[in-house]
Amino acid sequence: MNAATQTNAQSTQSTQLKDKVALVTGASSGIGHASAIELAKRGAKVVVAARRKAELDALVRTIREQGGDAAAIEVDVTREDDLRKMVDFTVSTYGRLDIAFNNAGTEGVFAPLTEQTDATYDKVFDPNVRGVFHSMKYEAEVMLKQGAGSIINNASMGGVIGFENAGLYIGTKHAVIGMTKTASIEWFRRGVRVNALAPGLIETPFHHRGIWPSAEAMYDFAAGTPAGRVGSAQEMATIVAFLASDDASYVSGHALVADGGYSVA
Repeated sequence: MNAATQTNAQSTQSTQLKDKVALVTGASSGIGHASAIELAKRGAKVVVAARRKAELDALVRTIREQGGDAAAIEVDVTREDDLRKMVDFTVSTYGRLDIAFNNAGTEGVFAPLTEQTDATYDKVFDPNVRGVFHSMKYEAEVMLKQGAGSIINNASMGGVIGFENAGLYIGTKHAVIGMTKTASIEWFRRGVRVNALAPGLIETPFHHRGIWPSAEAMYDFAAGTPAGRVGSAQEMATIVAFLASDDASYVSGHALVADGGYSVA
């Protein structure tokens, strides 16, 4: 690619989502944080949502310093009313909703299924499944009235494989992919695309919260995958931006697995 072609590509990318309004949950860190910045760089106005308001306010400042437009709202995705208010806030702030990245979630408790309880079940299913369900429901109400929109759900490679001691987490991610496929069937002809991102081992706080016995164990595991390394939040953010854009206009009901080749090895 010559310099002129590269400049034109970057220019097109920076306006790819111009005048679009995006909503990102779980935006205070990791993939959500990187995706909010990437969507704003491509021209979208971005509403960022999470429980940690201080981190959200810092993110909004970063986006604005880079010339973007963003607003923040504190949200607990286990509370349906919070998610309804989140969508209402987005529409009242920017007038519409074109893109939603339902990224918020938790790993729950990693342990054998026989050691899981109703409490640990609720801890992971409430945010990962019920939270995505309610998010999609209120986002779609707006998008279907508009006749256009793109919803992306964070499903994890856990939505297409099994993993020892992660039965409840894996179950939630299979559920997310199932809802994604079903919503696509119901909404695609009405202008709303629904896809899932299925990341593998990504360098984010999520993978440093006790899933692995040590950071070294995580990196050793990654070294044995086809990619030979962990992925980055920024790599995932570019996939979110693609699925959000018109470049993916014929893509719906798909779980895009970005796991460095692990699930097919």
